[in-house]
Amino acid sequence: MRRRDFVSMAALAAGSMTIARPAIAQSPGGVKIGVLNDQSSSFSTFSGVGSVEAAKLAIADFGGKALGQPIEIVSADHQNKPDVGLSIARQWVDRDGVDVLVDIANSAIALGVNNLLKDSKKLGLFVSPITDRMTEEDCNGYGIAWAYDAYSISRTSAVAQAQRGVDSWFLISPDYQAGYVLEQTVKDVIEQTGGKLLGAVRAPLGSTDFSSYLIQAQASKAKMVGLTLNGPDLVNALKQIREFGLAQRGQRVAVTGLYEVEVKATGLAPLQGIEFAAPWYWDSSDENRAFGKRILEKTGRISSWIHAGCYSATTNYLKAVEAAGSKDPEKVKEQLMKTSFNDLFLKNGKLMPNGRMIHDTYLMRVKTQAEVKGDWDFFEPLKTVPADQAFRPLSASKCALVKKS
Repeated sequence: MRRRDFVSMAALAAGSMTIARPAIAQSPGGVKIGVLNDQSSSFSTFSGVGSVEAAKLAIADFGGKALGQPIEIVSADHQNKPDVGLSIARQWVDRDGVDVLVDIANSAIALGVNNLLKDSKKLGLFVSPITDRMTEEDCNGYGIAWAYDAYSISRTSAVAQAQRGVDSWFLISPDYQAGYVLEQTVKDVIEQTGGKLLGAVRAPLGSTDFSSYLIQAQASKAKMVGLTLNGPDLVNALKQIREFGLAQRGQRVAVTGLYEVEVKATGLAPLQGIEFAAPWYWDSSDENRAFGKRILEKTGRISSWIHAGCYSATTNYLKAVEAAGSKDPEKVKEQLMKTSFNDLFLKNGKLMPNGRMIHDTYLMRVKTQAEVKGDWDFFEPLKTVPADQAFRPLSASKCALVKKS
């Protein structure tokens, strides 16, 4: 890419920033939070401005101040472009005095930002990205994976299918970093449970035509067609699966993750009975329902678990700053490490030495039309997977920090 084009893109991204400033001018030393994510393309419907609003709600509920100073929040749309995302993050930590980054959707962008955090010695609370490299090979003590990873989500879903006797698979995955991680995790489960992988294909981000992949899936005669897609790609694939009549041919469909907005876009009919894993669900408690409706009022969409994760990450960061009496990253991380978490989002939460926040995870099922009782009422929790079973054990971690601890 020519330098002129890069500068233009960075300038465009910077121009798209929205800044919420306190009414009182900020004094030196105040806490500054940056929410970086996709607000205009593939991931915007389940992260995007909803994550920004969730962080704002967390700040408001906290009282708007930390260490006696007003809390400031900045946000930006990285447009799913790694160079744009990294440019924004670098400006925030090097020039704008941002103390902590939150959300950071898109695994490729998250990996670059994670390296930046190491160099700048700033904390990052990763909520959206599914790659686990920030807490495994690339762990550095500054990147904290707050919500989930490929292991906890895809493994929970794949193991559930294996326990039901599914022993042959065909996988359709997205052709980018997160897709590679998800694909490999499902492959590992298939091998460990004695199943067979009869085929696997990768679809470019933004694919609208899945017909060639579905023809291959049909020809494989696999019992299960597994989709590790998300966003519009998942919606398009599911619609075409219905058109191809895979279910009528005896093939089942599994997804590694699903959001309410995707059900809205796809329609309930092709999804009924599909199981998947999720770290949170808006309709599982009075507290969750109240939060879900607050986000709905702000965005027009019910809260996704990413929004709840951003609320939790922002709130607990601010609590740690207050408890430590400092926003120094080392002291804040130390405070987080010795805290047990049970809040809106985290149940039986604990921060591990590799930067992974472990917590209970849930196996979910898409309801039938007859079971739906109202708007956004699409899912039913089937099973709670305890934190120590949902996430990769430390004994299997590749993080050098685990060995030191």
